[in-house]
Amino acid sequence: MADKEKRSGKFGSILLFIMIPLIFLIIVASIILWAAGVDVMKPIQETAAKTPVLKELVPETKEMKSAAEKQKEDRTASLEKTIKEQKSEINILNKDLDTSKSEIDNLNQKIRSLKQEAEQQQKTKTDETKKDAADSAGKDKMINIYKSMDSGKAASIIVKLKEKEALDILNGLSKKQLAEILTKMTPEQAAKYTEKLSADGNKE
Repeated sequence: MADKEKRSGKFGSILLFIMIPLIFLIIVASIILWAAGVDVMKPIQETAAKTPVLKELVPETKEMKSAAEKQKEDRTASLEKTIKEQKSEINILNKDLDTSKSEIDNLNQKIRSLKQEAEQQQKTKTDETKKDAADSAGKDKMINIYKSMDSGKAASIIVKLKEKEALDILNGLSKKQLAEILTKMTPEQAAKYTEKLSADGNKE
């Protein structure tokens, strides 16, 4: 027990012997530096501010506040810049979308126009087919009338018709009926129709 007390007394004496001069030196050095215009507290405060436990104990300096505010301002400026860039991108995308919509509308309009044109052509074709069928039926009816008619009477009527109508009727007759009608015409008329019928290649 006495040994322990001796050791602890020696240790206390050594510690006191070392600590007091060390503290004295630190105080003297701080005073000299302060007198020379060096801010001794600043590095101590900065170091303490970075240490988690001491951070709460050390008051913030103006420089630290200023640095923190600058950091906040820089972050705010960076966020505002990012927001501005994103808004710009959104505007560009919206413009592209509007352009795409306009192009789609134009294409749909063209499709509708082409569809209407195709329907109109189909209708015209159908109407022409019906007209051709009606013309053909009317032509057949006329030919049948001339087939049952007296050859002399048929000849006198045919020479008064338009050339195309006359040729259509003559083409529809049998060779015998055609020959009988041609004999009832004047030689000039018969020659004219015979030449036309031969040119058409519809009768031998």
